[in-house]
Amino acid sequence: MDKQTFLTSGLLEQYVLGITDPEETQEVERHLNLYPELNQEVTAMRDAIKQYALQQDIPAPTQRTNEPSIASNTKGSRTYGQIHWLSVVVLGSLALLCVLSVLRLRNLQEENKTLLTQLSTCESREEIIAFLKDPRTQPVVLTETAANTEAAALVYWNKESKKAMLNPFNLPKLPQDKQYQIWVDVAGKMISIGLISTNLEKYQDLKYLDEATSLNITIEPLGGSSEPTVSRLVANHAI
Repeated sequence: MDKQTFLTSGLLEQYVLGITDPEETQEVERHLNLYPELNQEVTAMRDAIKQYALQQDIPAPTQRTNEPSIASNTKGSRTYGQIHWLSVVVLGSLALLCVLSVLRLRNLQEENKTLLTQLSTCESREEIIAFLKDPRTQPVVLTETAANTEAAALVYWNKESKKAMLNPFNLPKLPQDKQYQIWVDVAGKMISIGLISTNLEKYQDLKYLDEATSLNITIEPLGGSSEPTVSRLVANHAI
């Protein structure tokens, strides 16, 4: 079994408690050799068991001559006190290891989420590259206006796929209560096609409108506006 399957099998916990059979013990030790980092988990679980025993103030068993003994099939006998002590330690340890197992499972789930996110990011990058390389994708450079002599952005506009994407490569950072918003002119009316992320991510999807004749970026209150603040137009260009 692979590392993840092994970690979710419960064998490691059983090994620490000493309740694995010879074949299971061999399997655990094989994985400990394959993945030396797992030895740290074994040590952590054993330390946790010791701490549990100390916190519960569980004393070591003592021989009591006046208590009846329970016969063992193979090795002498154990007193009731010994059996009780072992039960308390084992049950407590099992409960503790169950908690540790749940925490490890959560960690594995988080790792899976991270891997899926990374995979999704890779797929997104491939889609972006394919879109940018498409000969039908038209790059439109939005240049500065009189209100702002520094701002510039790049919009990729594809009439065939009806898709648009923004690269805000030179938009100055705004105060926390302000945000860039991008608009298109359709038959003389300004329509929003998206808010520009406050962290100015490199590529962002925009709404595509066939009838658009120009692209315009304004500064608006955080969260955007229903109508553009024309006095705060910072970059624009005809399509």
